[in-house]
Amino acid sequence: MLEDSSKILNGINAYVFTVGGDFSLKFCNGRVPLISGRHPDGLSDKKCYEAVFGLKSPCRACPLARGAFNGSESFEQDTVIYTGERMVFCASLTRIGEDLYAEVLTDISSMAREHSASVHEFKKARAANVILSNDKGVLERHNKFLEKAIDSMSQGIMIVSPEYDIVNINKTLKELSVAGRSDFGNIKCYQVYGFDAPCGDCPQRDRSLEKSLRMMHGKHMTVMYSSFDRYIVESLRDTTREIKLIDEIRENQLEIREKQRQMTILNADLLRMNEKLKSAQAVIDDELCQVGQIQESLLPESLPDIDGYDFGAAYIPAEHAGGDYYDCIRMSNNYWGFLVADVSGHGTPAAVIMAITRAIMRSYTFDVVSSSEALAMVNDILCDNIHTKDFVTMFYTVMDPSRGTMNLASAGHNPVLLFDSSEFLVKKITAGGMFLGTFQGLDYEEKKLSLDKGDIFFMYTDGLVEAMNGKREQYGYDRLVSKLMMFSSCACDRIIDEIMADVRDFAEGNNFEDDITILAIKKL
Repeated sequence: MLEDSSKILNGINAYVFTVGGDFSLKFCNGRVPLISGRHPDGLSDKKCYEAVFGLKSPCRACPLARGAFNGSESFEQDTVIYTGERMVFCASLTRIGEDLYAEVLTDISSMAREHSASVHEFKKARAANVILSNDKGVLERHNKFLEKAIDSMSQGIMIVSPEYDIVNINKTLKELSVAGRSDFGNIKCYQVYGFDAPCGDCPQRDRSLEKSLRMMHGKHMTVMYSSFDRYIVESLRDTTREIKLIDEIRENQLEIREKQRQMTILNADLLRMNEKLKSAQAVIDDELCQVGQIQESLLPESLPDIDGYDFGAAYIPAEHAGGDYYDCIRMSNNYWGFLVADVSGHGTPAAVIMAITRAIMRSYTFDVVSSSEALAMVNDILCDNIHTKDFVTMFYTVMDPSRGTMNLASAGHNPVLLFDSSEFLVKKITAGGMFLGTFQGLDYEEKKLSLDKGDIFFMYTDGLVEAMNGKREQYGYDRLVSKLMMFSSCACDRIIDEIMADVRDFAEGNNFEDDITILAIKKL
């Protein structure tokens, strides 16, 4: 039940957290790190105005800043988040216990920035693990908090079971319902919308469905769907205004046609300029090829030759130069460091940051046998040297070949795939930690494991699993795991060749949109 409560909170398209009377954070749902830039573990007991909004003093609009507060109040919160992006929230603060308050932030940035916006997308929630106590009293308290949080939402929220029973419905949707003042515990979900049978576009029938439209009390309502376990979370929003704006846009077609005529005239000028740009582009392409050649020269000339181990690697940039790289670092104590990394973005800027990261790894972390300490060191140095919004994800492991042991750490990178030959299955291995180059003083979780005969340690960047075909479908983990198991008895080079051949077949000849890098280690 406690885990379900956490999933429901993380399934809500809002930023939810609780604070004490001294503004100290007690709980954050999985969306709060998106605006704070901090891992949930690093937010506990921090001041909400500092950790979430980056302020030195309490928010001016916050009711708690005015003194004693008892009840519920809504207000607008205009802030600049850690990425430099301005966001506007509809904030609701509710007292839920002795010296404990729940705050729910609903993103209304798009409406604040542009009144002509026609669609306000509801994003699927992503589950995040929240550490909660198993104590019965704490469980009851969180259940009450969940009910109050859902009730305080300005959007209509309903949680539905596979049997179309209403598990929970908030106050807003009760008021919008065409079922009147019903006992919502004894009616089906479709009756809330005025139907006598399950809706034709019900997500229980088609799990790929993300939204649908309903008419309620003469208003156009958009229903967004997300799911957890066997349940569906339905979020209802009044989009009457957006539809009205679309009608206004259609009425302004004459103005649009005039602008199109002007664009036709401008296009003639652009065609003349295009010939000049082609010549300039040829020069740029030549320079990018040189950057790509320099970048490839920074990759290991050869893979390690270690008794009892087999190695394989592949590097496929999406452009002339990319932001991926891998490395094999031999330490003076016969330990080895292995890594794959992915710099945000593509092209020359990403290649430059990749080269800087490689130089730092080889210069400063040489002989550092703790992977987590190495990542923390590299992060601080990158923060001092990168003053853009770029960042680096990395998976780093330090191996003692004589014992077959590894310690590993991740800076926001994809999980490593470990083929366990004894159980003949593939496990996802990861560790907690944010990406490199944004916040100084971060700690990284470190894990340990041992490789046995036949085990395969498969490291890669996200360009592999996110490669797309013509239908914009991703290659995904299932196909990758299947190939890894199918060729697990082969050498690493053969495994990588078979995987890349399958990825190219899947992409149907389309160019890869992101760099792909692979580094595989097999215990013989």
